[in-house]
Amino acid sequence: MGQGTRGVSTAGVSRLVLLLVWGTVLVLALLWGPETSTLRGWVEAAGTAGPLAYLGVYVMAVFALVPRPALNAAAGLLFGMSFGLVLALLGGVCAALAQLSVARHVAGDAVARLLPAGARTRLDALADGHALVAVIQLRLVPVIPYQAVNYGFGLTRIRVWPFALGTLVGGVPGTAALVLVGAGGADLGVPVAVGGTVLAVAVGVVWWLRSRRWRARA
Repeated sequence: MGQGTRGVSTAGVSRLVLLLVWGTVLVLALLWGPETSTLRGWVEAAGTAGPLAYLGVYVMAVFALVPRPALNAAAGLLFGMSFGLVLALLGGVCAALAQLSVARHVAGDAVARLLPAGARTRLDALADGHALVAVIQLRLVPVIPYQAVNYGFGLTRIRVWPFALGTLVGGVPGTAALVLVGAGGADLGVPVAVGGTVLAVAVGVVWWLRSRRWRARA
């Protein structure tokens, strides 16, 4: 019991330290970093290496607990709205699949100990039922945090394609809002986020109604 408590405490402190480090780096970059035009010039000069580097950094940064809103906003800042949205969504899917694979094939026992009590059981039930809709709803309304969903589903029997597709579809509203902010359209980001919430509620209602009908037939 004592060892488990110390392990969880150490993990919490490590995450806090990482978040503080990344927050400090972000503040320093905003205050003394190069101008937006300079950054975009570097990206354009890099050619295809720029988007590939962004995707690689995105996946590694998610493992390092860098807040995804900052990564998504960076896509808008560096690549503009359209291409930035594509890259941010692709980065989110790639990072989710990477963490799913880690939980499924590498560190399942360690991941299981870090999840909230009962989270694995609930996710397992969702994976056996309406997997695609469940993933979309969890992405639209993050009842369970992004990384916990990735690791948690890695401990279930969910197939890769509904997980990846649900992550892609459910990530569109929130990601689009943040990419818009990064691209300079902060005023548009709020309506997109509100629209995403409305869509999440609609998905939840449809899912609930379908679940009631299924139980009634059963």
